[in-house]
Amino acid sequence: MIDPGGDPDKIMETFKQAGAACEAIFLTHGHHDHLGGVAGVAAASGARVYGSQETDIVLQAPEKHQLFPGAPLFPSHRVDRVLAGGETIDAGGIDVQVIATPGHSLGSLTYLAAGRLFTGDLLFHGSIGRTDLPGGSFEDLAKSVKNLILRYPPDTPVYPGHGNSTTLEAERENNPFLTDLGW
Repeated sequence: MIDPGGDPDKIMETFKQAGAACEAIFLTHGHHDHLGGVAGVAAASGARVYGSQETDIVLQAPEKHQLFPGAPLFPSHRVDRVLAGGETIDAGGIDVQVIATPGHSLGSLTYLAAGRLFTGDLLFHGSIGRTDLPGGSFEDLAKSVKNLILRYPPDTPVYPGHGNSTTLEAERENNPFLTDLGW
């Protein structure tokens, strides 16, 4: 599971209906809409939680890291294994490669699993993640996206944290936010 931001009961029901088990929880970054269900899914499934040190800090004390007044609070939890990028994790027989992709927030990570990139809020179909929140940097985000595009095959599927899936090639060719990266 990547970024369980929603209702943990609904998430676990989805696993049950699919006849699947949640063995690992991977976190791309420390924003509330990606962390809201972590504690509940971890408790219900026994899954280990993986994420960056910065995400662990937010997850431990969500009340101290609200981005917007009135944003929903969620139960605190811990990252079981802190990642920095460069690691490979075996999750239920699937090798998950961890890629440091700062820019949207400090400690942002992207995961490559089964030939697919899970980018959180780094790269979207036709857009990129915000860089105006604490820890955001357009320069870092641009470098992170460019690194992914140059490192992986053009037809690599991209699954962002919000919206439709895409491919690296489609984003390089059509994403208006990537036109000035000095290709």
